[in-house]
Amino acid sequence: MTAWILVSDVSRANLYSAELREDDWSLVKAFEHPEGRERSQEIEATSPPGRGQQGGAHGGAQPGRRTSLEPRTWPKEAEAQRFAQQLSDYLEEAVAKRSYDYLVLVAPPHFLGTLKGTLGRQAAKHLRATIDKELSTLDATDLRKRLLDTVFPQQ
Repeated sequence: MTAWILVSDVSRANLYSAELREDDWSLVKAFEHPEGRERSQEIEATSPPGRGQQGGAHGGAQPGRRTSLEPRTWPKEAEAQRFAQQLSDYLEEAVAKRSYDYLVLVAPPHFLGTLKGTLGRQAAKHLRATIDKELSTLDATDLRKRLLDTVFPQQ
C-alpha cells in the first residue's frame, strides 16, 4: 500500500511517498507559496481584499443587523486558504488516479485545520492521520525517524 505524507506550512510543502515501513521516503512533489511568508500589508496590494463587516452608522445597515460581508478575512488568512486549496486539489486529483492508498498530513495546528477543511471528499476518505507540528524544514530522513510509527503503525 502506498502512503503519501504531506508536510507543510503556509509557504511550502513537501509530499513524500513510501510503500513499506522499511522504505526510504521519496519526494513526490515540492510546492512553494512565497505569498505565505509575506506580511498582511504586503499581500493586500496584489491579492483580492478580505471581506469586511458592515453595520451601524458607517456601513449603512441598521444597527444590530448583520450583512453578508462578515466575518473579515485577513489577507494572510486568504493566502493560507489559497495554498491549502492548491494542495487539496492536487491530493484529490491524485487519489482519483489511485496514486496513493492513504494520506498523512503534517502541518502547524492552524494551517492543518485550514488544510483539512479544504480536502475533497475522496482525499478525506484516505486520510489516516494528522500531526499538528511544524516540521516542514526537516529533510526526508529526519521526518521518517519522527513519523514512522504514525505513518506505518506496528501491528
